[in-house]
Amino acid sequence: MLSMDYEKTQKTLAPLLAPASALYSAAMRLRAKAYAGGIFASQKPESFCVAVGNISWGGSGKTPLTDWLLTWAEAQGLTPAVLSRGYGGHSETRPLAVTPTTSPDKSGDEPLMLARKHPTAHILADPSRRRALDWLKAHTKTDFIVLDDAMQHLAVKRDLNLVLLRARDLGEEWGKVIPAGSWREGPKALERADAFMLRATPQEVPGLEPLARRRLAPLGKPVFPFTLKPVSLLPLGTEAEQRYGAGAMLSGLEKAPYALCTAVGTPESVGQSATEFIGYAPQAEFIYPDHYKFTPEDVRKMAEQPLPLVVTAKDAVKLLPLLQYAGSPQCFVLESIIQFGPALFTAQTFAEWFAGRYNSLR
Repeated sequence: MLSMDYEKTQKTLAPLLAPASALYSAAMRLRAKAYAGGIFASQKPESFCVAVGNISWGGSGKTPLTDWLLTWAEAQGLTPAVLSRGYGGHSETRPLAVTPTTSPDKSGDEPLMLARKHPTAHILADPSRRRALDWLKAHTKTDFIVLDDAMQHLAVKRDLNLVLLRARDLGEEWGKVIPAGSWREGPKALERADAFMLRATPQEVPGLEPLARRRLAPLGKPVFPFTLKPVSLLPLGTEAEQRYGAGAMLSGLEKAPYALCTAVGTPESVGQSATEFIGYAPQAEFIYPDHYKFTPEDVRKMAEQPLPLVVTAKDAVKLLPLLQYAGSPQCFVLESIIQFGPALFTAQTFAEWFAGRYNSLR
C-alpha cells in the first residue's frame, strides 16, 4: 500500500511525471501487442485457466476472489491449482509447492493463506508463471488453474481475464499510469478483460454506476461489484479458524476492548469490517505496510498493551509462529469472504456468469 506521504508527493509531482507515464503506458501497449502477435512466446495450459489481476497496485481483493474461485472449483469436483508470484516469500526452490505447514518466509503470506484454506489444491509460488506451469504439468493432475495477480503476466494464456477495479479507479485514478498514478497499464488494457470485478460497498455502487456506464459499458463486459464480508472471529491457531466460512460467531473476545493489527493493502477497510462485525471500534491499532514481515520485536511491542489482537487471515499466517510463547498477546482471526452485489450490464449473478463461461469454454 502506498503511504499517505508518497501519495501526496505523487499527486504534487503528477504534471512533471506525466511524460514518463505516457512512455511507460506506450511500452506496455507494445508489450501486449508483442504477446498477442506471437513475437513473445505465450504458453496455453491444457486445463481451463482463469486470470485474476488488477489494473492498479494496492489492495483490490485478488486473493479473496482467488479463494472464491478455488471453492467454486472444488464444489464442481475439480482439482484446482493456483500459480502465484509468492510476493514476500524467499525460497531456493522454484516453483515452491506451498502446503499448510510451509513457512511464510518461503511462500509469502497469500499463497500460504490459500494453502491453509484449500489443502487439497496445488498452490505454487514462483515469479515465473511459465516455470510453475511446466512444473504443474509434470508433477500433478489438475483441471482448473487460477493465475493470481496475472493481468500483466502474459507469458501464460488464459481462458478468462477477471480484472479488479477499486472505486477510485473509476474516479480520480482513472487512466493515471505509474509513475504519475497507480495504474500498471493504460485504459486500452481493459479491453483484455472478460469481466470487471469492482470492489465497492453497496452504498458506493449507485454513485459509481454513472462512471461505470461512461467508462466501462462501451467495452461490452459485465461489472460485478463486491465487498468483503466478515463471517467469524476465532482464536488464532484453532482448528476452526482454518475452516473456510466458519460461520458468524465470536469466540473468547466477550465484548472486551481489543487492538487491531494488520498488514494489508487496505487497512481502513479491515478496521471498518472489524468495527461492524464486533460491534465497536478497536482501542488501539498496529498498522503495517502490505505484506510486512512481522518480527519478535513487533510482537513484544504489541504485548506491552494488555489488549487482545484482532488480525486478518492474511496476517495470521505470519503471526502464528511468533505467538506461541509465554507473554504473547491473545489473538483472534477475523475471517472474511467475498460477497457480490447486484451486477451492472448483465442480469446474471457472478456465479451464474462464471459457470456459463466455464461450461462454454472448457
